[in-house]
Amino acid sequence: MAEQTGMAAPAPAPWDTSYRQQAQQTITPFVTDPITKDIKNPFTDTQNKAAMFAYRQLKAIEETDALVAGGYNPGTDYYNYIAAFLPDIVEGIFTNTQYKLWQRAVTDLSTAQLRPETGAVINDGEIEDTMWDKIGDFDPAVREAKRDARLRAHIGNKTVAGKAYDRLVGAMEAGDSAQTNKKVYAAMQRIAGKRELSEYEQDYMNRLKSRIDEAE
Repeated sequence: MAEQTGMAAPAPAPWDTSYRQQAQQTITPFVTDPITKDIKNPFTDTQNKAAMFAYRQLKAIEETDALVAGGYNPGTDYYNYIAAFLPDIVEGIFTNTQYKLWQRAVTDLSTAQLRPETGAVINDGEIEDTMWDKIGDFDPAVREAKRDARLRAHIGNKTVAGKAYDRLVGAMEAGDSAQTNKKVYAAMQRIAGKRELSEYEQDYMNRLKSRIDEAE
């Protein structure tokens, strides 16, 4: 056998010492899905809309309940029923406040019920027939059934909204409270301009100012 000649190849280094690459100087941001969500409003668009519709319906129900409790009966309000057929330019003159408030509530609740509907399942006329008192509705049982239908419409949207409804109600009530504080504070300022406030009144005014500042 022929004798092998020449030098043996050097053993490879444990790492490649000839490799050179500049370190990356920029960092590509990576944002996960939960962070991209609106933390202040974690609910879906459907939930937020349902919450607003449910709140409007609740206020309409409360308003009509107050009108009925005050003695208004849309089932026997023939005068305003006839006056409503007058041209718009004079209808507002001949119809009274109770009728106008009732119709405003009818429009608000009915609109809030129509918008979530799809496929033209229900129309405005059907809502008024099933939910609202009409001329000639003398039977208390019929009127109560229609009031229950209004309440079910509210509960349906409230159920779809879930926790979004609680969040909206909290925000609306907080806004109402803030407006009340501002009105009372303005009234206290007018009083202070006419006479010196008592120690109790001045303390109350200061506390109102603090609440207004905190809300803003």
